[in-house]
Amino acid sequence: MATLSILALLAALILVVNAGWHFIRRAGKKARRQLLYAVLAFILSAAAAAANPGGTRTLSLLHSSQPPNQVSAPAQAPDAAPAPSALPATPDTAISPETPTTPTPPLGAAGKLRVHFLDVGQGDAILVQLPDGRNILIDAGSNEAGPTVIKNLKEYGVAQLDYVIGTHPHEDHIGGMDQVIDAFPVGKVYLPRVTHNTDSYRDLLLAIKNKGLQATEAKAGVTLPLGEGVQATFVSPAKSNYEDLNDYSAVLHLTYGKTAFLFTGDAGTTAEQQMLAGHQPLKADVLKIAHHGSRSATGTAFLKAVAPTYAVISVGRGNDYGHPHAQTLQRLQKAGAKIYRTDQDGTITAISDGEKVTMP
Repeated sequence: MATLSILALLAALILVVNAGWHFIRRAGKKARRQLLYAVLAFILSAAAAAANPGGTRTLSLLHSSQPPNQVSAPAQAPDAAPAPSALPATPDTAISPETPTTPTPPLGAAGKLRVHFLDVGQGDAILVQLPDGRNILIDAGSNEAGPTVIKNLKEYGVAQLDYVIGTHPHEDHIGGMDQVIDAFPVGKVYLPRVTHNTDSYRDLLLAIKNKGLQATEAKAGVTLPLGEGVQATFVSPAKSNYEDLNDYSAVLHLTYGKTAFLFTGDAGTTAEQQMLAGHQPLKADVLKIAHHGSRSATGTAFLKAVAPTYAVISVGRGNDYGHPHAQTLQRLQKAGAKIYRTDQDGTITAISDGEKVTMP
């Protein structure tokens, strides 16, 4: 309609000019006819314009090279920078909330937790290898066992001990620890707050000092900073004074996913009763039997609270103490725990994928 209006208007103007020309030539009849046609053209143009209410805007658009829906958009220079969404991703590019992220692997898929109960004769030495590659050593056997512990650690690929725990100052637990600390880089050392007047204990303290380290007190409530997925908390000792040095033992409860381990050192009946009274987390799939299976540890109530599937006894072959005692073995059998012994099985390894523990 806009085009028709314009054409009619132009025709009317031409007709008016023609009518004027005929008047000049004194051709009045032709001039009147041209004027009549001009009037009709004006009427047609007016009618067409009336039928198009947006006529003014439409006329302006006839001079635009852009389609109507781009009229309000600013012109873009040929060398203008592309819109941000078109830029290639860079490390500094912020990720929108809608950006899909890498799914978190299920617990255990990224690695497994391995616990090696080393065969060091009559003594304790336990290596815990975390899924992220860090290492925890709990006790290091006797002085005589020191080289064996170092050899075993190297065989398991240990280049650094992130945490070293001396459960208590008895020689069959910390005797080889000074040699281990000398042999490996060590992150942190935990000891219970108790002294012992022996060369073995002095050697340990000297090795810690020479390494530029300081011992951190191991007591109930202290947690090892192991990160997501693995938690380790000391559940004993809870007091600062005990009659029996064994009851100072640093007892560590470690969980990985749905699985748990309880490492008891030589904790005796008194320490067990305090852990029960303090409602400490004790339930575990694997229980390191305290004091090499002595009758003075692993009481019935304590064993019921732990409810272990597996019981591991670190004990020397033909030892002079009669360990493990028959009463302790009977309690473990009655509780339904499967028993492993380093004097019979050698080094024992437990593996957790976060869902279950296997003893290959």
